[in-house]
This record gives sequence, structure tokens and C-alpha cells, in this order.
Amino acid sequence: MNSLTNENRPKKILIINGSPKGANSLTFRVAGAFAEGLAAEEGSVVENIHVSQLRVRPCTGCLSCWGRTEGKCVMTDDSIPEVREKILAADTIITAFPIYFFGMPGTMKTMIDRLLGIFCTFHGQELDNIKAGRHALRYPREGQRLAVIASCGFSESEDAFYPIKVQFDLAIGEGKYAHFCCPQLKALAQAGSGQRFEKILALSRQAGAQFAHGSIDPALTAALEKPVLSQKTYRMLMEKFWQDEKGADQE
Repeated sequence: MNSLTNENRPKKILIINGSPKGANSLTFRVAGAFAEGLAAEEGSVVENIHVSQLRVRPCTGCLSCWGRTEGKCVMTDDSIPEVREKILAADTIITAFPIYFFGMPGTMKTMIDRLLGIFCTFHGQELDNIKAGRHALRYPREGQRLAVIASCGFSESEDAFYPIKVQFDLAIGEGKYAHFCCPQLKALAQAGSGQRFEKILALSRQAGAQFAHGSIDPALTAALEKPVLSQKTYRMLMEKFWQDEKGADQE
């Protein structure tokens, strides 16, 4: 038995990395820097889950998690039961993923669908206040926090993140989680812009430190969501990237 009580155990940060690239993901590195800043302030321990390494069967829509096996998915032969317990035990949950086609990667969405039982059963309530969220958490824990960190290839990160924000507002409640979306990360990698990327990591680390004490300064969020490259430079790099991709098979 663990000798630490709930009062004196270190807080737990759980990063759920939804990128197909796993630990090599740039978005995951940004989330890791955020977790570093948070952990440095509160003495937390960090655990990573790479969704690409999990075995997750798709949801069948049976709604057993709201009925026969209330709170738990009826399927128990994959990674979801373990993920569920880690989420319930975490003090801070950080979801991180790139936005490829105006939404989170399919593997990430499949995992989230299987966690429906964490939310309370739907009883026909009307959606009258998005700030409250559509469903309440079945197992609420005082002080448990959520941060959603995304990236996109577009310069317009606010537009790319909008569908994601609607999903989380409906599930969690507007203003009840921290979030930011970093633009142009793919182009930065293509350009080999290490110094620029290190600046993003530093800003994310600072955001994590602020999150430890409540909320992130909107000015800092704006800095993280500001395109690093000019539109002209960005377009030039992306055109070169796709030219290189087309010629790759001919070499």
C-alpha cells in the first residue's frame, strides 16, 4: 500500500498525446514544456500517454456506460480501462494534438468517445447554457483541471481551433478549461527554425507556470497563437515542402 496520503502525495499531471507521431510530435513537445512549467511550480509528477501506442476499439453506441455498466465501458479488453483510471486519478489533464482536417486526429476522437461514461447520463435536458457544459462529470474532483493544447499548419489558429473549442465547451463548459493553439508548427519544422521553436516552448513553459496559480494571461495566450512567420515566408516554405514531397518518390 502506498504510504502517501491524498493530502501529501505529489500532484499528478497526465499528458494525453493524440498525435500519430507519438513522442516525436512537435505539439507534444509544446505540451511537455507546459507541463514542465506547471510541475516546477507545484512539484507535480508527469505521466505521458501516447494514443498512437494504445489499443482502442471504437465505440459501438450501445450506451451501456450510461446503463448496464454505469460509468464504465462494457468493453474491457483494450487500453481504455487503464486510461480511464489514469484520467480519474490525475490532478491536471493535458490533451495535446495537431489539427489536420479541422478536428482532432481520429484516434484521439475514438478514445474520447469510449470515455463517455465519465460523464453523467443524458436525461433529455435542453442545451440552454453552453457555459455549464452539456453533461456534468460523473466523478467530479475538486481542483482537477484540464488544458487543451493544439497546433495547426494554418496561420489562422483561431479559425482552425474553433470546431475543437465547440466540442470541449459542450462537454466541459465554456471557460472551464485552458486552451491555446499554436500555428505554423509544420512550417517551423520544415524551415529548421530551432530558435523560433524554442521561443514557443519557453512561452508554453511560462503558460504552465501561470496555470499552476489559476489562469493563463490572455496576452501570453495571444503570443502563443500569433504566427511566427510572415504570410509571405510561410507560403514560400509550404510551397517548397510540397514540391519536395512530390519529388521524394523520384529520387
